[in-house]
Amino acid sequence: MKKYSTLRILLIGFLFAVSSSFLSSCEDSVSDPEPEPEPGETEESFVLSLAYQGTEGTFTYYTVPFDDVMTGSLSAVGQGLDHLGYYTYNQVDDAIYATGGFELTDIIAITKTDEGELIETGGISSFDNSLQDVVKAEDGKLIGIEMSSDSDVIALHQIDPATVTLENSTFTAASNLSDSTSAYSGMVQTGDYLFVSYYASNPTSFATTLTDTARVAVFSYPGLEFQKVIKDDRTGPIGGFGTLSGLIKDENGNVYALSHSNPANGYSQFTKDPAILRIDSGESEFNEDYLFDFNEITEGKTTAHMVYLGDNKVFVEMNTQDRSEQVIWSDGPLQPAIIDLTSQTINYIDGVPDHAGSGRKLAATSLWDGEYIYLVVPENETSYVYQIDPENYTATQGAEVQANFVAGFFKL
Repeated sequence: MKKYSTLRILLIGFLFAVSSSFLSSCEDSVSDPEPEPEPGETEESFVLSLAYQGTEGTFTYYTVPFDDVMTGSLSAVGQGLDHLGYYTYNQVDDAIYATGGFELTDIIAITKTDEGELIETGGISSFDNSLQDVVKAEDGKLIGIEMSSDSDVIALHQIDPATVTLENSTFTAASNLSDSTSAYSGMVQTGDYLFVSYYASNPTSFATTLTDTARVAVFSYPGLEFQKVIKDDRTGPIGGFGTLSGLIKDENGNVYALSHSNPANGYSQFTKDPAILRIDSGESEFNEDYLFDFNEITEGKTTAHMVYLGDNKVFVEMNTQDRSEQVIWSDGPLQPAIIDLTSQTINYIDGVPDHAGSGRKLAATSLWDGEYIYLVVPENETSYVYQIDPENYTATQGAEVQANFVAGFFKL
């Protein structure tokens, strides 16, 4: 059995602790029926993965459907599919994929029947290490990655999304990426390439002493064979601890790489200005003419969280403190905003209080349904859903969420 660092577990626990505390049930408010459905109410179910901490510090995740996320309160007590341990969640098309972490190495697909019931399929647990992430390739396959400090190889897996079975695996020496231990931070597939971002992190102390260069590993697709590492010294490492949003892709196949070196997201030092780089569609090198300089555009504020919305717009959670003021591992305080990658502008969302994150992938913990963004925000001792309009940069407070934190926010 693999050994896991006590410090790593404590750090994860600290990130969870900044999320909202579980509250006792409260009565739903009752109002007269309206002729039209309220915002957030739809025949198409929302699905939330809610985490509850047990008496011994362990977490159980309950994945539960809700028809309405804008009124009343949301709780998983007595319902939902449950997973005990540490899980991350990703939606791909009409399925949610739960992948286990630490000693858990499984992947489970969650789908909804015609009757609205959630069911599980898969449960593959034959990986040597936990899958760090699962993303969708352009041919519809799932790509999973093992990139563990306990292993000297990086494993890439093609997975059939319907049957949740392995189709192909390749293994690359971790030393191809760096002489030091590398931590995974993001992955996208476009055209003939699969890009993997990472940063150097000591597996015992989690110190990040190599912060002067951005690095991205390039693999072939669909072969998944290692090609090279591309570097850019205009900014620092790509991505950070837990957020898995070091790389995003637009509808034209361009890849954007986020560098922040935030202490709030696990960096022990920062030596370069924060920025976003771009790899143009069909290319396998950084575009030397593109640089989104956070210091010029946001007066030094940074983000570790990105979700691509379309038309070069990106939903982000901006850290409102300068890097020199951030509390390490705090993942906060945060403010939601919309960034335009072309005009290089930023617009903050009105109506959302400063809040902490949970150190997780924003594409999993928020929902973009093509019209609104839904995000659960912890406020003091409780949490609420916020419905965000990305066109006018406003937000409406919705239902109360009764859970320690939200691990996933989806619509099936």
